[in-house]
Amino acid sequence: MRRRVVVTGIGVVSPLGNDAATTWKNLLAGRSGVDYIRDFPVEKLRSDIAASVKGFEPGKYLSPKEADIYGRVTQLSLAAAVEALREAGITPVQRAPAEHEEAGEGARTAAPAVAAPAHAGEGGSGGLDRTRVGCLMSTGMGSVDIFEEQVARSAARGPRAVSPYFIPGVMPNGAAALIAMRYGLMGPSYNLASACATGTHSIATSALMIEAGEADVMVAGGAEAATRLNTVAGFGNAKALARAVDGDPTRASRPFDRRRQGFVMGEGAGALVLEEEQHARARGATPLAYVAGFGMTTDAEHLTRPHGEGLGLALSLSRALARAGVAPDAVGYINPHATSTPQGDAAEILALRRVFGERLARIPLSATKSMIGHLLGGAGAVETIAVVCSLRDQLLHPSINVDELDPEFSLDVVRERRAVDVRYAVKCSAGFGGHNCTLVLERA
Repeated sequence: MRRRVVVTGIGVVSPLGNDAATTWKNLLAGRSGVDYIRDFPVEKLRSDIAASVKGFEPGKYLSPKEADIYGRVTQLSLAAAVEALREAGITPVQRAPAEHEEAGEGARTAAPAVAAPAHAGEGGSGGLDRTRVGCLMSTGMGSVDIFEEQVARSAARGPRAVSPYFIPGVMPNGAAALIAMRYGLMGPSYNLASACATGTHSIATSALMIEAGEADVMVAGGAEAATRLNTVAGFGNAKALARAVDGDPTRASRPFDRRRQGFVMGEGAGALVLEEEQHARARGATPLAYVAGFGMTTDAEHLTRPHGEGLGLALSLSRALARAGVAPDAVGYINPHATSTPQGDAAEILALRRVFGERLARIPLSATKSMIGHLLGGAGAVETIAVVCSLRDQLLHPSINVDELDPEFSLDVVRERRAVDVRYAVKCSAGFGGHNCTLVLERA
């Protein structure tokens, strides 16, 4: 019998709140985290709005020297993981004070405060064997802020001005490494990048590792903090971004609406603690939901455009349901990828119709991106946490800004907070490169 995977902890940093409870409360209330960009000049950009994390304090999680090294995406990842691990009852390891060596003036130059974990395989946290705990806390783009800063420094002052900690600070696997060091996690830990499917792929791959017996516990999720001048310019020049609607940025992200025009850049992080069911119960951890199945496929057709008929995404959905042993008729809720782009939303509906047929029109569906924008590598993780909260509380959050449903779609879009009785829910993600990942989650 395949090992069953449960979720025992969740953590979020998002445009709607710096913890899971606040984010979920604001999602249920239908609040938007989208606003005008104020961190850099926008006059020459095609879009001047984004969904940014507000009031985040790195000092709650990092020393000043660590905060100087690690980029914003790593900082957000750590914060989400700390919350998830705390809920799962897993504590940091105790470390001896580390020696520090200053490495010159300016930003990103201090040595990280890291020392080797003591007795990582021993008890603590309910008899946890940390050699069998891993971390796939991933990012699609990495520390864009550090990369920009160091390139600018080199251009202005020459290559010797580049920080010696540029490479460890910018590497995409930095978050997974930092979390593993902080908690003494000696199982499989690395970064998995698949653009906008990154967070969902990290959850699916972590569940696969637990099912296969490679780990008992995995910290899984994704993050992004790439709202910078050049990334907004790049997406904008590709005509992928939305602008404020009638002067209101909160109305810009409108999945499945007739007036949808593109996605809204977002930032944030979502982390889940996944665990083998009996291992969790032996520790006294409370399951929040099951990861019942997953499917991972590739369109193999175009670098940035989704398959016109939704074939790859439909295949990932079919595989996820088959792995879970769940019939399409048993699915009671769908949290779609739903970027709010004309092509993307249309292709996703075709994919969903291939699997659910006419019944799709009767399955409640709500798009988290309508409120938090598109978190890129973090999107799938935060949206999966929204599904976990939906199953836990038996409540669905609304999709906002669906003023007029696209006449090509026939959907039960949740417009207001809705109480339900749902056992199985589906989360779909897709990313540039044609990468697709679908999760089937089950009520605990």
